[in-house]
Amino acid sequence: MLMNPLIYFIFYLIILILSYRVKLAWSLCASGFISLVIFIVNIKHISYEAVIFILFFSVIPFIAERFKTGFSAYKFRMRTELESTRALYDNLLAVDKKQLESNLEAERKMQQVSSLYEISKDMSSCLSFEDIFNIFSSALKRSFRFRLSRLVLLKPPNEIIDAVYEIELGRSYAKTAPDNFDREIVSIILEERKDLLLSHQEENSQFLRRLSIVKNFDTLIAIPLISEGRIAGILYIENIPRIYFENFLILAGQFAIQLQKVILYKKVQDMAITDSLTEVSTRRYFLERFGEEIRRSMRKKTNLSFLMIDLDSFKEKNDKFGHLVGDVVLREIAQILKSNLREIDIIGRYGGEEFSVALAGIDREGAFQVAERLRSSVERSVFKAYDEKVSGTISIGISAFPEDGVDKNSLIESADKALYKAKEKGRNMVC
Repeated sequence: MLMNPLIYFIFYLIILILSYRVKLAWSLCASGFISLVIFIVNIKHISYEAVIFILFFSVIPFIAERFKTGFSAYKFRMRTELESTRALYDNLLAVDKKQLESNLEAERKMQQVSSLYEISKDMSSCLSFEDIFNIFSSALKRSFRFRLSRLVLLKPPNEIIDAVYEIELGRSYAKTAPDNFDREIVSIILEERKDLLLSHQEENSQFLRRLSIVKNFDTLIAIPLISEGRIAGILYIENIPRIYFENFLILAGQFAIQLQKVILYKKVQDMAITDSLTEVSTRRYFLERFGEEIRRSMRKKTNLSFLMIDLDSFKEKNDKFGHLVGDVVLREIAQILKSNLREIDIIGRYGGEEFSVALAGIDREGAFQVAERLRSSVERSVFKAYDEKVSGTISIGISAFPEDGVDKNSLIESADKALYKAKEKGRNMVC
C-alpha cells in the first residue's frame, strides 16, 4: 500500500525541524523510526518510492547537520567581521574625537598666543612702570588661575630688595612689605641666575625643600628679570596649574622685555634731569620745576621760598687739593643738603659750586630756619677724600614769593643779591 504523499511531507518536515533543533544523534533516531514505520507499512508491497523516501529520510539529518555547521561557521565569520568593523569604527571615532580635541586645544592656544600678543602690544606702548605692571596684572588675573603672584624689585649694586608688588585674584595690585619667602626666593635666584619651576611631583628638589620650610605651595614659577646684565627683579607665581606654565613663561618674558625698556628709559630720563656728579637735578630741570612751583603758588595763593647756596672758598680748595678732592666735597655736600630737605622740596646744581633750592609752602621765616639748618650741617661735617680730610662752609641767600618777585628771574636775582651780602659779611652765613 502506497502512503499518502502528504504523510511523507509531514515526515520530512518533522525530520528537518528535529535536525535543526536537536543533536545529530536524536535526529538520526527520529529518521530511523520514521523509516521503520514506512517500511512496516509497505512491507507487503514494498515499492522503489518507499525505498527512495527511506533513504532520503536517512540522509536528511546529515544534510541538515552539514548545512547547520556551515551556517554556524558563516555566522561566526560574519560576527567576527562585524566586531572587527565595529572596533575599527570605534577606533575611528576615538581618533576623530582626539583630533577634534587637538584642534580645539590648538585653537585655544592660538587664541591665548594672540591674546598674549595683544597684551605685549599694549605694554610696548607704555613707558612707565605703573602702566606696564597694571596691564600685566590685569592680563594675569584674566588669563590664569593662581593663588598669588609677586614682583620683587632689587636695588643695585648689592641686589637687595627695593620694593615688592603683590597680585591676587579679585584685588588690585598693591605694594607690600617683603617677607621671608621673598628673601628665600631672591637668595635662590641670585645663586642660580635662571628660571625656577617647582612642583611637589618633584620632591627631590633641594629648592623645593628650602622653600617649603617657609611656605606651603603646590607649584611655583620664579623668573629673574634681567636688565643690563644684572637681575633687576624677580617675578614669581604660586599654585598655577602646570597646563598654564608655557603661557605664563611667554607672558612673563614679554613683561621682562618691557620692564627692561622702562628701566633703560628711566635711566636715560634721569641722566637728562640729574647731575651725574652730585645726583641732584640739573639746572635746566630745576628751573622747569621751579617755574611749575611758582605757577602753583600763584594759583593756590601759597608761600614759596628760594635758596641760592654757594660753597665758600671752593676754588682755593680745588687749587690746593685738586679737582678729584673737590668733586668728593661737592658730592658730599649735595647729599647733606638733600638729607636735610623734605621730599617735596626741589634741589638742583645751579652752577659749578652753586646749588639752588625751592621750598614749597614755606615763607621767609621758615626758609631762614631751613637755610640755617643746612649751613650748620655742612659746617659740622668733615669730608674724607682720598688721603685728605677737608672741611667747608656754605653761604645762603634767600628770596620769598611774592615779596621779592613773582617770576623765576626776579626771585633768583633777589636771592643772588642776598647771597652776595652773606659773602660780604664774612661767609658761612644766611641772608
